[in-house]
Amino acid sequence: MIIDKIIEKKKEEINERKKRINLREIEEIISTTPIPRNFIKIFKDQSLALIAEIKYASPSAGIINRKLDNATIASQYEEGGASAISVLTERNFFKGDLSFIKEVKQKVSLPVLQKDFVVDLFQIYEGRASGADAILIIASILDYESIKDFVELSIDLKLTPFVEIHSEDDLEKVMKIDPPLIGINNRDLKTFKIDLNTTPRLIKLIPPQIKVVSESGIKTKSDVRLLKVAGVNGILVGEALMRSSNPSSIIKNFMNL
Repeated sequence: MIIDKIIEKKKEEINERKKRINLREIEEIISTTPIPRNFIKIFKDQSLALIAEIKYASPSAGIINRKLDNATIASQYEEGGASAISVLTERNFFKGDLSFIKEVKQKVSLPVLQKDFVVDLFQIYEGRASGADAILIIASILDYESIKDFVELSIDLKLTPFVEIHSEDDLEKVMKIDPPLIGINNRDLKTFKIDLNTTPRLIKLIPPQIKVVSESGIKTKSDVRLLKVAGVNGILVGEALMRSSNPSSIIKNFMNL
């Protein structure tokens, strides 16, 4: 399965990076890095938060868009009214990079979510040192103890843990930790198939005090309306924006329900 290849490659990449820089050096960088922007504040009222994603490629879609740079895309997202920006930093399959986070944060005032396949505590330190405000933690690729450790370290580093689930089994692991924010991925990472009804099904099982974001497969205003009725606090939109010549207008259209 493609997810197994991604994880295998990620572990190799982390081992190589650990040879180039040690944890003490990263902690020194963190000590001079500004305090992360408050990601949870994007859910401050009853309106729907929209997290706009910068994603140049994916295993399921191939190359999506390589015509624009991070700063330009981020500016268009902010102009459209996005609440936050998600940045793919996985190199081999999504054409991302850790450097993208700083490029985006230098251009906009929005909080930034780092999306990658986190399988090592080292990556959380890296994300914080690179300027991330929130970090993705994928329940389906981790055991309970790892999820717990990753969430606790994220909070210790003043990052918002964005804990992603796709199934009831994922949710069972996650609810033992009681995270402040859960992302429901409508895409099955094993098959890469999308079912938008995943969110309405799972959100019923999540306590109301936890903020919930729906991810993947959100392409139309009808999709947004379906998810808002289901009770989500936010949506994460990537491919629909990255393929558009005018992502600002799409964001405005999605938010004008």
